[in-house]
Amino acid sequence: MARLICLSVVWWLSISVSAFAEENTPTTATAEILLTDAAVRDAVIRSLPYLEDAGVEWLEVRGCMSCHHVPYLLWTHRVAQTKGLPVDAKKLAEWEEWSRKNSLAQRNLYRLQNYDLGRVDEAKLPLAIKEKLKPLIELPFITQAEFVAKLTPLLTAEELQLYQATVVQTAERALNAPDRSGGGLDVLGQLLLGSHGTDSGLASAEFRGQTAELMQRLQRPDGSWMPGNQLLSMRRWSVPAANQTTTMWASLALAAYEAPGQKRAEAVEKAITYQRQQPAEPDNHEWLATRLLFEKQFGSAEDVAKLHQQLLTVRNPDGGWGWRKDAPSDPYTTGIALYVLAKLAASADAAVILAARKFLLQAQQPDGSWLTPSKSITLATDETRLKARDEIYHYWGTAWAALGLLETLPAPERPGS
Repeated sequence: MARLICLSVVWWLSISVSAFAEENTPTTATAEILLTDAAVRDAVIRSLPYLEDAGVEWLEVRGCMSCHHVPYLLWTHRVAQTKGLPVDAKKLAEWEEWSRKNSLAQRNLYRLQNYDLGRVDEAKLPLAIKEKLKPLIELPFITQAEFVAKLTPLLTAEELQLYQATVVQTAERALNAPDRSGGGLDVLGQLLLGSHGTDSGLASAEFRGQTAELMQRLQRPDGSWMPGNQLLSMRRWSVPAANQTTTMWASLALAAYEAPGQKRAEAVEKAITYQRQQPAEPDNHEWLATRLLFEKQFGSAEDVAKLHQQLLTVRNPDGGWGWRKDAPSDPYTTGIALYVLAKLAASADAAVILAARKFLLQAQQPDGSWLTPSKSITLATDETRLKARDEIYHYWGTAWAALGLLETLPAPERPGS
């Protein structure tokens, strides 16, 4: 009898523990529900207010687009709109129009700044001449003729003869200066990519034609494009990785508007030739993901398969990607990797995409954003600078997490389809 009672107690305890586990542990079905398209849409919808607030603040307070804020404000909202998510179309159109005008206004060949004058030796430009030039400070000029026309009344004929060449040379903006390059090369490419296939004014033939022409002028003789600060001086990247990644994104932006079968633009062909001659940088996982997207557009099936496998191999056990080998997963790099894999649309990647979705959904903050700590990415070590970098990567990482998730969603069904 005692043995029977003991066995009964053990049986009861095992049933109770089993029931408790079933009640308190997410089942496979529950986990699948958390990774559904509905859950992904909800996560992106919750991220849009953060992207709007921080993006609009950057636009209004700083008055510039910057490659890590305003273009991604537009890109995320446009893609969300195409996926059927609720987006304020009026606000989006206003942000895009501001960006269009801002970019067009920053295509100036000449602008004289106090900083520039301070760098010129007085033997070349006396203080008295610098004083006379003050009415020109910060005025933008698209051509040299316009600049000289405003300069001429400020100086005597003798002064013009002696100093005009120095003043003109001082005022000429560097090729990749944001106020000469439409806000910066990265900005130009993002405006094109983020508006592609939409009715945005940024996708109009006029704006994209002007932008493509400017991007071609910014291309270096070897076919590459110069990286901006975000990919080089602010990050612990090698110069080759920064040059190549910048060049690949610029190529993808220009090629996005080429019709099927159309001869590639000369600038894109030069960029492809340049890229083929460069050393691989697979330990930089953002480079790796971008290169995979680049080869999907311009390369062979063999190259795509090889890079595809490399990207899957460097994935972390938690389903995400870190920016380099042995780095912890972050939303920024995971978002880019997920975006690229979704573009490939390989059926064999379904489990990988689900795992990346899970990582991002679990990493989302209560305010809808995703944190990407800059400490392991940036060159900065000073706490003040790190705080500023954190703000940038917080926004940038949120944007790429949203874009990656959005790319995994199907297009909404059309009425009557």
